[in-house]
Amino acid sequence: MKIIGIAGSIRSRAYIHRLLEASGRELPPSVDFEIWDGLDQMPPLADGPLPPGVDELCHTLATADGLLVAAPAHSALPSQLGHALDWVSSGRGGAILVGKPVVVVTGCLRAHEALWTQAELGRALAAAGAIVYGVDLTVSPTVSHFDSTGRLVDPAFRDRLGRALEELCSEALARSSV
Repeated sequence: MKIIGIAGSIRSRAYIHRLLEASGRELPPSVDFEIWDGLDQMPPLADGPLPPGVDELCHTLATADGLLVAAPAHSALPSQLGHALDWVSSGRGGAILVGKPVVVVTGCLRAHEALWTQAELGRALAAAGAIVYGVDLTVSPTVSHFDSTGRLVDPAFRDRLGRALEELCSEALARSSV
């Protein structure tokens, strides 16, 4: 089973990338987890042929059984993530997310910010036909959320994330065996 991870930030060492990597470590060892990092190549939706970065995203998602998205909590989605979701939901690259399970993990300073991001991502992913599960994490800038190996240290969050990832894997396995 193959799960694709997308971090909703173009800065490679942003907290949200670390959160995505740590979330991927919570997947079962049998899962092929691959992070797609072409978000910086996402232009706004336009007519004409698919741009190379968009074509790569569509191909990558078409071969996946599920998706794990980590996004920073803002009142609006980061523009490149919004562009990527616009392309995917437009159907121009095919119906690549229809019926696919997606887990959305958000990191934020205040809990209500996660609700905004979850709602925005949920709406965009549902428009593309995905089945969306969400987990939010309230982040304090004074607390370390990762151990020295990059794993999540908060047992309550790991448990909540684990339940969402179980749903993702269960749905992805059901899809891959059809």
